Amino acid sequence: MKGPRIVLLTDFSSLSRVAINYAVSMAANLSADFTILNIVRLEGVPKANLKLRQIEKNIAAISEEEGAKLIKDITTTIKGNYTINYKAVRARTVAEMVRKYVNKNETNMVVMGLQGASALKKARLGGTTVSVIDECKVPVMAIPELAKYKNLEHIVYASDLNNVQKELDIIIEFASIFGSTVHMIHVAPVMDKKLEADKYRVSEIISKMGYGKLDFKLILDEDITTAIDGYIKKTKADLLTTFTHKLSLEEKLFGKSVTRKLAYQGTIPLLAVKRK
Repeated sequence: MKGPRIVLLTDFSSLSRVAINYAVSMAANLSADFTILNIVRLEGVPKANLKLRQIEKNIAAISEEEGAKLIKDITTTIKGNYTINYKAVRARTVAEMVRKYVNKNETNMVVMGLQGASALKKARLGGTTVSVIDECKVPVMAIPELAKYKNLEHIVYASDLNNVQKELDIIIEFASIFGSTVHMIHVAPVMDKKLEADKYRVSEIISKMGYGKLDFKLILDEDITTAIDGYIKKTKADLLTTFTHKLSLEEKLFGKSVTRKLAYQGTIPLLAVKRK
């Protein structure tokens, strides 16, 4: 059976190394094929400027050397049945690099570091992690700086109760690999007739799934992100999963995306899956 193809992002910082260690530890025994990507860029380099183009080539060469050292360190530290390679990629932004690579190469997941953004970055439409989540068509796993892989015993799936069947199919396929318990939750301000009907509908879907480690909880709270964060702490969850969509300009400007807010909090790894 062919293993997953996983892209790992690095800028050679300690945060990116935490994310790489987490991902390799998680999938080392799944015959995973890892590709580490590092962006090489010189802002505002004219194509006709040969001197600056040579500088860019030198930066790429240094990146390749550092990548080789990184791979040697990883394979020495983390044993398992996996392959790993490195690519220095020229691009304007990290999100652009990931989008172009994923569009040309079979990829099951992208893994990167997750760092909370400042209020200024939020006002400017977000940091690198959120930009990659917005642009990437495959699932993105964002790893906070203090994370260390132990297991994925408990996964919290925050649902808006749309596309429940399709989303659960994806989550359970992932969870079954690790034998994880999936805690599906939905946060709403008040109970009404529609929500009662949705609750019954979801319970019916879950009963037909046949996955013994799946439960559903309805949480009444006006603050969605705070409620989700509280439930994560209560269940001592190892991973939070959300499904995303392409943001409208209004959502970007006013920060209405729940996934964005959860990404900024960064308490546990976040798996963001693009809704098709």
